[in-house]
Amino acid sequence: MPPTRALHANFRDAYCHHHGCSAGAFERHLLLRIIPWPFRPLAALSHWIDPAIFAAELEVIRNAAPSRTGREVNAAAQDLVHLRFVELSFRRSIGMRGRSEAVVAAWNAVKASVDRPADPEHSALGFAESARTLKAAPRSAVLGRRGSAAAFRFLQQAQAEVVRGRPLEPLLESAGLGIGDVLSLLEAHPKEAPRFRELRERLGRPPGPEPRTLS
Repeated sequence: MPPTRALHANFRDAYCHHHGCSAGAFERHLLLRIIPWPFRPLAALSHWIDPAIFAAELEVIRNAAPSRTGREVNAAAQDLVHLRFVELSFRRSIGMRGRSEAVVAAWNAVKASVDRPADPEHSALGFAESARTLKAAPRSAVLGRRGSAAAFRFLQQAQAEVVRGRPLEPLLESAGLGIGDVLSLLEAHPKEAPRFRELRERLGRPPGPEPRTLS
């Protein structure tokens, strides 16, 4: 009788078992695997100096950790697809950033040992079974999803524009978002309210119901 394959509760547990790392090392281990290999030594040093440098990627990894299906992993990984629109940094420009396809590839390597839903009609099954089939949702949909790393980075950029005294119209137009949408994003990050005070004040002053631009 063939031995029974052990099933793991989620992506993180299966990944740690497969790679022989502890749960505490999961985030750093996966972070370095999703960054292109030429930059991994520099990324390891940068993470040791200040993990916040990779805040966007680490949030994506945390969102993917409890996943049991490809669809859930895909939803988390999509934030990295769209981060290029809202994150301007030197490390991104040289390519030292996490890749969405690498997150899905890491899932593909361990998915067989994850205790996935048994219901064949479950909507999440088979959604992101291959890194080659990873498809990005519309940018506005990703930014509007609660817990989205891309949404948080968008709010940071909008806050920076307000502090610098710049108009928000170009940023909102490029994201396909209205003022009401951005206010909803702010409500989804209540713990960060002090950080976005100036942005909230700017958005709270436009005339008329739900205008698309700011005066």
